[in-house]
Amino acid sequence: MLQSTSEYEERSFDDIQRALDIEHTVKALEAQLCYDQHSPEEVARQILKAACKFYDADWCGLIQVDLDLKIWTPFWWYNDSSEDKTTILTEEFESAEFLDRWVQAVRHGKPMIVPDAEEVKNTYPAEYNLYQRLGIRSVLGASLEPRPVALLAVRNPKRYISETSILRLLAYVLLVAYKDKKMNDGLNMAFAPENIESSHDVFVSLFGELKIYTSHGILREADLKSPKISRLLTYLLISGKKAHSSLEIAQALWPDDSTNPAKNMRNLIYRLRQTFGLISEKELIVSTASGYQFNPDLHIMTDYQQFDDLIQLASKASSVINRVELLKNAIDLYCGKILSSADGEHWLIQFAARSLAIVPENSRGYYWLIHSLKVQGMDELASNEYQLAKQHLTTEEYKELCTSLGDSCE
Repeated sequence: MLQSTSEYEERSFDDIQRALDIEHTVKALEAQLCYDQHSPEEVARQILKAACKFYDADWCGLIQVDLDLKIWTPFWWYNDSSEDKTTILTEEFESAEFLDRWVQAVRHGKPMIVPDAEEVKNTYPAEYNLYQRLGIRSVLGASLEPRPVALLAVRNPKRYISETSILRLLAYVLLVAYKDKKMNDGLNMAFAPENIESSHDVFVSLFGELKIYTSHGILREADLKSPKISRLLTYLLISGKKAHSSLEIAQALWPDDSTNPAKNMRNLIYRLRQTFGLISEKELIVSTASGYQFNPDLHIMTDYQQFDDLIQLASKASSVINRVELLKNAIDLYCGKILSSADGEHWLIQFAARSLAIVPENSRGYYWLIHSLKVQGMDELASNEYQLAKQHLTTEEYKELCTSLGDSCE
């Protein structure tokens, strides 16, 4: 059917008005951002505000996405409301397991348009439930190209719902601000030890404070902002296994925690990836069918491994001079107990017990096991381990063990 003249004229007027609004949005942003120096956060705020205004929407935000873990979380956002409920409505890390349409759109760099949330109520009920919780009646999204690390989303646009060109343009500008933010954060961590030679090298210091070094910088334990992440890393490093399931890790580190281990582990891995991304373009831990493991493409070294290697070499040294030099090098590496912030916790008991099951004559294993038991008030169990140590160690080794633990030998 042929369109009437009035319908054609009305459509042409809408197209002209949309083009004028796009031009005005771009010029306004240019005037705001090109003549003064702005922080990445301020640039992002202006972009999100412009998107809200263009689409007459009530919220616009940059959402970080991890396609591997299927987790998303708001990073920057803007709305005109006097009461911002973003952090109230969303969890710290939201699952994308039931948002396959969105995951595929981000993965392939295609815009996502949902003009009416009610239309997906029956076909995509899990997606609809999320819309209900977040107050979404309609939504428009575009991934940040060229790398789909995040997407720009507009909630409840009242106009131009099918116009994605301006959203993709704003997403590209927002990506620049996002990368600047990450670069600025990374500059605060610039430093690398001498044994870092390439972008594939990672050096982890476990003695004393946990530190992670790459060719781009250093992450300290405080930068991780989570004791659980520190313990997770230490567990994976010293357990000796290649891959670990979420349940295995949770039972080893937090046996009294009854919450969902798979969800909790995804959240921890996501937070670690975001932080490690400040000093490396590669992922430190990857997920496999068998569980989580360190990225096989990385060359990961630790100070405690180097310490053990030096001690082994010293024990085999042919001369006293060489032995002393090797031991000095080992002492230089020792900056305190392994993950001192978690000294005495129950999981150290498990590692010590495992080491003794493999090598019953390991005096250091007895030290850590007895020390950890005593710290937690398990004196009777500690006494039993003393008896086992006495059976498996030499008289001299047993006396040294008692002395190091501050006890008298009986």
